[in-house]
This record gives sequence, C-alpha cells and structure tokens, in this order.
Amino acid sequence: MNLTETIKSAGILIAVLAVSRLIGLPANVTPLLGLAVFASRMNLSPWVTIGILAVTDIFFLGLYAHMPVVYACMFSAYFIGKYMSNVYASGAISVLVWHVLVNAGLTFPPFSPEAMLFDMRLLVSTLAFTALLDITQRIIKIIHPKTICKAVMLYK
Repeated sequence: MNLTETIKSAGILIAVLAVSRLIGLPANVTPLLGLAVFASRMNLSPWVTIGILAVTDIFFLGLYAHMPVVYACMFSAYFIGKYMSNVYASGAISVLVWHVLVNAGLTFPPFSPEAMLFDMRLLVSTLAFTALLDITQRIIKIIHPKTICKAVMLYK
C-alpha cells in the first residue's frame, strides 16, 4: 500500500469509529476501547482513540464529570495492549481497569452487581471489536497486499 491508500484507510477507520459513537449504541458498547487495546499492533498512536473520543465528546455528545478518568482509561488501554502479548487478555484487563476507575466515583461502586452487569457489555464489545481487528489483520497478512490491490482494481 502506498501512503495515499494508507491515509485513506486510516481516514475511513476514524470516520467509522466516530460515527459509531454517534449512532446511539448503548454507552457501554463501543469499539473505541477495543481499538485502544489493538492500536499499537496497527502502528497507530494512542492519540487516535483519544482524538476520536475528544472530538465526539466536545462537538456532539457534550462534556461530563468523569471525562478525565475515561480518557485515562483509554490511554492506559493502549499501553496495556502494547506491552501484553495476548491481545484478548489485554482487552479484559483494560475493561477491569475501566471498571474500577470509572465506577469509583459513581452511584454503583466497583464490583457491585449493578456495575458488574453494566460493564459486562463493555467487556463483550471490547473483546468482539478486538477480535474483529485481530482477525482482519491476520487475513491481510495472509493475503498478499498486491493481491488485494489487484482485486480492488478489478471492481473499479
């Protein structure tokens, strides 16, 4: 892939993730934590996820009291994913960090039944989106990039 194609692909990924925050998914179903965990394996900066979060929060969803904690959790998920070899364990640990830190100042404390049930969807969505990114990356590594480019050119 040349630089132009890479920039287009990154732009599409960022746009899809931004739209996913705006289409009305439940608050605890998001691809962003999965991307934060997987970003280092895609050679992305930790600021990509933080940037998507910031733009959608500031311009569309509004500010909220525990924003600094949410952003810190996203940032930590990047480094958990970067330094752990198992991406799925990284996702689970990132959700655990999220669960403890974000729920610490809310109505339902960490490890209360209500908080656990709420964050189970976050765990499932994080692992699902992480798996989607992982499987996609594995397929792309198997199929030679030139083959993909030729196939795309046939449909243009």
